[in-house]
Amino acid sequence: MKKNTHPFHDLKGERRDQLLITCDQHGKPNGFATRKMCHQADGKTHLAFMAFVYDEKGNVWMTKRGKQKSLWAGFWDASTISHVLPGESTERAAERRGKEELGIEVNFRKVGSFYYFAKFNGDCENEFCYVLVGKTMDVPHPNPVEIEDIKKIPARSLVSEVINQTSIYTPWLRFAIRKVVLPEKV
Repeated sequence: MKKNTHPFHDLKGERRDQLLITCDQHGKPNGFATRKMCHQADGKTHLAFMAFVYDEKGNVWMTKRGKQKSLWAGFWDASTISHVLPGESTERAAERRGKEELGIEVNFRKVGSFYYFAKFNGDCENEFCYVLVGKTMDVPHPNPVEIEDIKKIPARSLVSEVINQTSIYTPWLRFAIRKVVLPEKV
């Protein structure tokens, strides 16, 4: 993978003091907490999203999480994944991270949501997660701080790919493919 510092990229990486929106297990906001508080030990439930970027042929861009990520570094994931920040919509959050992580502009729409909890080395993900899809003809330029590698998978093969190789994919991606029906094309 060619390393690229596209002008959209945020090269600062994770911010442990970043303020996140806390919520109940149904996604109803109920306050704020730092990223650190949301992920330490059993954490606090907070709003998150995962977005799948499709190309014009019905392939989905998948990303391998960078080595410096604090949770599930080196695991394969959806196209872009992050948190909804105070004052922004879920769609706007996905658009922001599409620029920061992949260097592309994409309009996203929600296709589902789910709650999950997963432990990792004493920390956790405790999230109400929205699932979004969008389409672009642009080729992603991965942010080297966030993404180690990228690949395309035909959308029609995504579920079987993840089910057959669960050990290389993030737990939230495994939850998403069981809870949300992704379209074959966008």
